[in-house]
Amino acid sequence: MDYLNIQEKLLSLLPVWNYEIAKPFKQLLDDGVSLEMYYCIKTLEWAGGSATMSQIATWTKVPKQQMTKMVNKLVEQEFVTRYDDPNDRRIVKIQLTDRATEYISHFLEHDASCFRPLLEEMSEEDLKDFDQSLDTLIRVFGNLPSCRDCVEAGKNAEFDHFEEN
Repeated sequence: MDYLNIQEKLLSLLPVWNYEIAKPFKQLLDDGVSLEMYYCIKTLEWAGGSATMSQIATWTKVPKQQMTKMVNKLVEQEFVTRYDDPNDRRIVKIQLTDRATEYISHFLEHDASCFRPLLEEMSEEDLKDFDQSLDTLIRVFGNLPSCRDCVEAGKNAEFDHFEEN
C-alpha cells in the first residue's frame, strides 16, 4: 500500500474541505453550540443516545476535564441530562434530550441547506460519485476501532427510560 500517496491525497483535499464544508458549517452553528458541542451531540446520537463521560471522552478524543466542561454547557442548554447508572450508582451517564434531537433535525433541514449550492454545482455524475464516496468514507471510518466501539455501543444500547425532574 502506498501510504505516502494516500497521505498526499488526504492533505490535498483538506483545504477544499475546510473552505467549502467545514468553515461554512462552523458559521451555521447557533444557540451557543460550538463545533465540539455539535460533535459531542452527534457522537451520543451514534452511540444510541446515551453513554458515560469516559466513553464520550474516548470516542471524541477530548480530555475528561474538557469533556466535563462541555457536558456542563450541554446540560445548561438542555441538550443532555446526567443520570446515575441504575446498575452502578458510581457511574454517571449522559443522555441526549428531545431538545438535542430537535436541534440536529432542524439544523439538517434548515441550516445545512446552505450546502445545496455547492452540490448543485456538481454534475449528476460527480454528485453520484460524491454521494458514493461519502458512503465509502462513513463505512471505512466506521471500521476504525474507536469509531466501531461508538457505533457498536449504539447498536447494543439499552435505552434507560427515566423521568426528568
